[in-house]
Parts: sequence; structure tokens; C-alpha cells
Amino acid sequence: MFSLPIEVQHDVLKCLDFDQLFSIKQTNFYLRNLINKYEGGLARKDLHSLSIINENERTGFLDYIELKSGIFEFTLDEQIKEKWQAAIDKSIPLLLHESESVKNLIVSSTERKNYFLKLPTIPKNIEEMVILRCWLEQLFNCAFSYAYFDKIVFNPEMINILFDNDKTITLQFQVHYAYVWPSNTTFENILKLFCKLYINFESLSIKLDRIDITEQHINILFNILKNEGNKLPKIYLRGFKLTKLYDLIIEYITTSARNFPKNAACLSFKLLYF
Repeated sequence: MFSLPIEVQHDVLKCLDFDQLFSIKQTNFYLRNLINKYEGGLARKDLHSLSIINENERTGFLDYIELKSGIFEFTLDEQIKEKWQAAIDKSIPLLLHESESVKNLIVSSTERKNYFLKLPTIPKNIEEMVILRCWLEQLFNCAFSYAYFDKIVFNPEMINILFDNDKTITLQFQVHYAYVWPSNTTFENILKLFCKLYINFESLSIKLDRIDITEQHINILFNILKNEGNKLPKIYLRGFKLTKLYDLIIEYITTSARNFPKNAACLSFKLLYF
């Protein structure tokens, strides 16, 4: 295969399913980088949903995923090790939330088959950083029908540290329909996660009825829609006190010489009243 033109190698990879691609990625660095380069056009593992819950909150039977089953070799130079150790020393978390209970991931292959992926949420050593790095890369290579983030979000800072600007990997969770319930403390980080496109989605529903929406929240939402709107597909906003945001958008459209992002037609409001 190594003697074939790169275009032919790409065509061969397109004939493989996700499990075959994953096995090949573990054979050597060249094939791993080649698969990462073209991963957008290659097979992905189709899964039902991704959510983050407390282990004690789980409902129904869950299969625990063995963490070591997802580890593979990759280049870890001294510079990355130093950055990782600094993150460990600062206790930088994988997840941002306001609960004291430990949160972790539920991955569902179907509506009835659930897997519990108990990742180290605050890594304590390099080995745990390797576990996070490998499993996140695997999750980036999956396609989820649904994702649910209830007052919790992945930490963009930790994602950046783990992958250290690796251009061979698309740092995105692929999701068709994403649902988020921000809290007062996770509001900005949840929006940052989506706007920086760590989560690639077809439709995003933001449920704001659990927080006290302030003028600052309205301004943050408006600036994101105005400046980043072309990157975002369908957006649904639900909550109290959204009238001001609606008015700002209408005023901007009618008075500004610049056009509001083209996705404005795909922006839907559901205003709640007492």
C-alpha cells in the first residue's frame, strides 16, 4: 500500500468500515496520520447519543467500557509532556460544571444499549492524560444522533492542551441534534465550546429557562450570533427574557449596512412567560 499514489491509498481507505480503520491506525504512524488527514470522508462509528451524568444518576443497565481498550500509541515529545504536567499540577478538569459530584460520559449505541465511559475528569498523572487523549480522539471519530449537556460542558482549555494544535485531527464531536441546558456558571463556556466548533452539529437547542438571564447574557448571545452566525446552522433558543435579544437582532438587520448572518432564517425563538 505504501507504494501506491496517495489518491489510491485514499480510495482504499474509503472502502473500510470504522473498526477496520481503527485497527489500521494502530499499526504505524504513517497510516494513522493518513487516516486522520482524510477522516472527514471516511467511515465513522454511528452511535445514538452522548451525554454526561453522575454515575449515581444512571438509570437502567450500563456496560462499563474498559479504559485501556481505547489506548493506542502516538508521539509524545518532551514539550507536550511539560504542558501536560503543568495542566496536572494546576488540576485543570476535563469537564466544567457546578456540581460537587463526579460526572462522566454515557455513550449509547442504540436507544436501549448504554455504555459508561468513566474517564479521569481531573487527571493526576501523564498516564491519565494519555487515556483522555486517546478516548477523545475516538469520540471525535464517531457520529452521534443526539448529544445532551445539562449544566455541564467539556473544558475547551483541556482539549487544547491534550491535542496541542495537532493539525492531523479534527477536534470536533460530530452531532446531528445537540441540546444544552446552561447554568449561570457554565453559560459562557458552553457557548464557547459550540462557537469554536469543538462540536459540529446540524441543530442546536439552547434551553435558557433554568437560569436568570441578565443583560450580559443577552449581549453575549447577540455578539455570537452576529459575529459567528455563519458558522452555526439551525439554532433554537428557549427561555424567559429573550425579547431583548429578539429586538436587538431586528434592529441590527434593519439599521446596519452589513447583513446579519445568512442563518438568521434558521434562528428560532420560544419565549416563555410566567
